[in-house]
Amino acid sequence: MSMHHTRISHHLITRDLAAVAMGAKPADLIIKNGRLVDVCTARIREPVDIAVYQGHIALVGDAAHVQVNSQTRVMDASGKYLCPGLIDSHMHIESSMVDLPAFAAGVLPQGTTTICPDIHELTNVLGMKAVDLFYESAKGLPLKALIAMPVCVPSLPGMEDAGADVTPSLVREAYESGRVFLQGEQMNFPGVIFGDDTVHQIISAGIRANKVLTGHFSSRDTNAGLNAYIASGMTADHETTTAQGAAARAMRGMYVQQRYGSAWLDLPQLVEAITHDPGCDTRFYTLVTDDVTAATVVSNGHLVRVLRKAIQLGINPVMALQMVTINPAQMLEASRWIGSLTPGRAADILVVDNLTQFTISQVFCDGVAVAEDNQLCRPIHPYAYPDWALKTMHLDWLAPTDFHIPAPFENPVQVRVIHLVPDRVHTLSKTRTLESKDRCLHADPLQDLAKAGVFYRHSPNGSADKSRGLGFVSGTRFIPGSAYASTVSHDSHNLLVVGMDDTAMALAANTLIESGGGLAVVMENRVLAHLPLPLGGIMGLESMETTAVGVQAVENALAQIGCPHKSFEMTLSLLGLVVLGELRLSNRGLVELKDGQAPRRVDLILDS
Repeated sequence: MSMHHTRISHHLITRDLAAVAMGAKPADLIIKNGRLVDVCTARIREPVDIAVYQGHIALVGDAAHVQVNSQTRVMDASGKYLCPGLIDSHMHIESSMVDLPAFAAGVLPQGTTTICPDIHELTNVLGMKAVDLFYESAKGLPLKALIAMPVCVPSLPGMEDAGADVTPSLVREAYESGRVFLQGEQMNFPGVIFGDDTVHQIISAGIRANKVLTGHFSSRDTNAGLNAYIASGMTADHETTTAQGAAARAMRGMYVQQRYGSAWLDLPQLVEAITHDPGCDTRFYTLVTDDVTAATVVSNGHLVRVLRKAIQLGINPVMALQMVTINPAQMLEASRWIGSLTPGRAADILVVDNLTQFTISQVFCDGVAVAEDNQLCRPIHPYAYPDWALKTMHLDWLAPTDFHIPAPFENPVQVRVIHLVPDRVHTLSKTRTLESKDRCLHADPLQDLAKAGVFYRHSPNGSADKSRGLGFVSGTRFIPGSAYASTVSHDSHNLLVVGMDDTAMALAANTLIESGGGLAVVMENRVLAHLPLPLGGIMGLESMETTAVGVQAVENALAQIGCPHKSFEMTLSLLGLVVLGELRLSNRGLVELKDGQAPRRVDLILDS
């Protein structure tokens, strides 16, 4: 039997909760003799009982007087810790490459009970229909999915083309519909700090709707730019990569969403803002995943992996737990509902054996046991998607000539090169000198110089000849005759192809055009690995475990073609994210973004 979860609103049962607490009405669940991790005051209290009624906590303390009946579940938690469910305040489900029901099935046993999915990835493909799909597929799930409204689709208008255009009026309508809980990351930070009218209309809509506005400030300017960004209404940010940047945000009342994803491993640098400043108040620090693949979740865990890493890096376990419970709940202005094991709050309870390793034996959502010993108590039912959400690859087959980069008459020439940095979101802008051959510029494995192409794929009448960007990339270490293709290409999710050989690049691209999107790795005219992702071309319909096997096969294939870095498919996926510095490639060409400057289009070939 599949799990269908029902959630009761607090305002409907206030008298009942009072009656349970007073011993006048039986509880549904009583957990006795636990070690309560009190995240409100950063203390561990024992022994403590918790009484639950209709999904809400009625009592925390001594439940000896609380009534029981034949329906009451009573369990003894002696020797175990009772912790609030974990809250991921910034994440993208699409990066796991599974849909919401499969994601819930994968992370609930690991203690994640609330997520704030910023769904701008699927919205870039499907438009506002993506919001409807997420809202509908969330119904009946034990996992609380507080949808974040995508506000940057495309992320930088004029610099790229997506499958949709989210306008201020659409944002206002979404807030009025009640389908979204908060604003997703405002990635167009240049538009914020340089006063773009459309961007500020979107910000104004969020403020008027009383929504929490989350940010994406990837600039290193912690004075004028950061102040301008926060003054405009941004509440939280996950893009800082340094302790100095984290401290600069926290001191200005901006929540620091310390990121530790599959490839963006910023947490070790960020926690130094705390470990190097003993006694500092950490209420404005949270932990988030941002982007994690199914392979990471299955092998190492979801948000619990970030929590364990923070503890390993020297953060006190109770303080670290605050960063994934009460702190994000307060950031979301939802602490009267979630984030602590206190009366009136949702009974999202983790029974934990060990705080340092944070080993979870049981998970309750709204007082219902949903997982035990890392297994769901009952399966979660799948969601049936409409046909239009599964057929989004509108691009004719590509030929090797579609990857040709014409050379000027002068020879040699200098070209701009995007240099990828493993485990980081930023790139470096480099230059290389190339000799032309057959009037074209070519990839050069000896220089670790691959060719890259981004092809618009969202319009049924689209043409690769009219909407493609070509350039060069270093840092892949790909070998001759190899290529990689992906439609997981943030944020517009056009078709990205990177390779050392035009024929291999065409084969990788056409593999995805035929399958409706996904990831593909090619070597010597054969497909080494192929992960189809039919939902919007960026998500699959399989379980987390099955998808993890597919992601691992892609990573193994990338290693076969010379890439020495782990989770590098995620690093490659940011080649087209034009709101990150320093140099990116969109379907319109190269985009340069440097601190203190507005983004601009630049030529591939430099003037001699």
